[in-house]
Amino acid sequence: MAFRDVLEIEVIGGNGGDGSMSFHRAKYMEKGGPDGGHGGKGGTIYLRAVEGVESLDRLLGRRKYKAGTGNGGEGRLRNGADAEDIIIDVPVGTTAFDADSGKVVADLVTPGQMKVVAKGGAGGRGNSVFASSTRQAPRFAEIGVRGQRRRLRLELRLIADVGLVGYPNAGKSSLLAALSNANPMIAAYPFTTLSPILGVVSAEGEQERFTLADIPGIIEGASEGRGLGLEFLRHISRTRMLVYVLDVAVDPARELEALQNELRSYDPSLLDSVALIALNKVDTEDEDVAIMAEDELVTFGLPVLRVSAAEKIGLDELRRALFELLPSRELWAQTHALEEESDVVVVAPLELRLSEEVNKDGQTERIWIVTGGGFEEKLERFARHLEDAAEYLSGLFKRQGLYNALRRVNAREGDTVDIGGLRFEYFDEE
Repeated sequence: MAFRDVLEIEVIGGNGGDGSMSFHRAKYMEKGGPDGGHGGKGGTIYLRAVEGVESLDRLLGRRKYKAGTGNGGEGRLRNGADAEDIIIDVPVGTTAFDADSGKVVADLVTPGQMKVVAKGGAGGRGNSVFASSTRQAPRFAEIGVRGQRRRLRLELRLIADVGLVGYPNAGKSSLLAALSNANPMIAAYPFTTLSPILGVVSAEGEQERFTLADIPGIIEGASEGRGLGLEFLRHISRTRMLVYVLDVAVDPARELEALQNELRSYDPSLLDSVALIALNKVDTEDEDVAIMAEDELVTFGLPVLRVSAAEKIGLDELRRALFELLPSRELWAQTHALEEESDVVVVAPLELRLSEEVNKDGQTERIWIVTGGGFEEKLERFARHLEDAAEYLSGLFKRQGLYNALRRVNAREGDTVDIGGLRFEYFDEE
């Protein structure tokens, strides 16, 4: 199956269950009190980072994930059950973007890390909670809140511990095969490697190990999307250490400068990564050529190791250097995670706009259009019992400042107030 590192999916959190409008019924009790239970919470959808998965292939057969609705409340104060949550396993290194806003929803860089990507709606409250000394038989209950719905763009930014960076045919695949347990396809022409290939490198006689990635060869203009371009650079951005693989026979200093220019154009912080230079194919040139090339490369301020993947020259020294220089995963994760969008729900500010309409009697009617402040959402929760809930809602809106806001803009008694299409007459009770 082909390597898949970008995928778009839709996630829909479950709706909350409706609260119950019920009254206690018992023998010899003609008018029992309100006993409606609350609705259950809708299912929430999570992304979870797992190891052992190097592609988004497993999600290809399913592009839409919808969580269940919470059960409705029932009489006798019985609350509805919460719906089950959905957990979508994705590879470590997956970043989820809101496809509409472009904001980072989840950046999963450590195994087991989880993030809510579509929140389930809260359950509606039953009529039992609305009883008071002046409202002993409330004939209304709340509707459950709708679950969050969004389109996500998933991007796998490969988290290999060490990434091999080099031009096509620099010998990265051969070096990966020689250092690890990977068996990449190897051929003597450019652009052989079309997808990232991972291998595991183990310390001799020890349990310590790291993953090594042969990532598609870069070309000049990659940062502008040429060739494999941004696909290549996206994966480079997540490795803890870079190894510049340079062919000793092809002006390695010029190639290194060009490689670093591409990385700088894409993300200047990539040049701050721990890195070393593997001067490859030294078996194909005289030692004087290798020495001259090494002398030029040391001016870049990076360690230079002469190696030959084909003849197994210098591989033990390279392996030891990688283990010594590789930063810890924990420290890297703390400093490289992307900033995620806030979980805090932001309520739009209250706005009042005066409009005028001519009614059927030919009279001009003043209408105050109310948006923001959370008032439309509150009305939605009583959509089935609006007439019965009118008194409760009027008191709620007054407590939450709507009447004061209308007074400040010189609303008159008898003006119409419009909230989400629902209209009522304004009376100044003070």
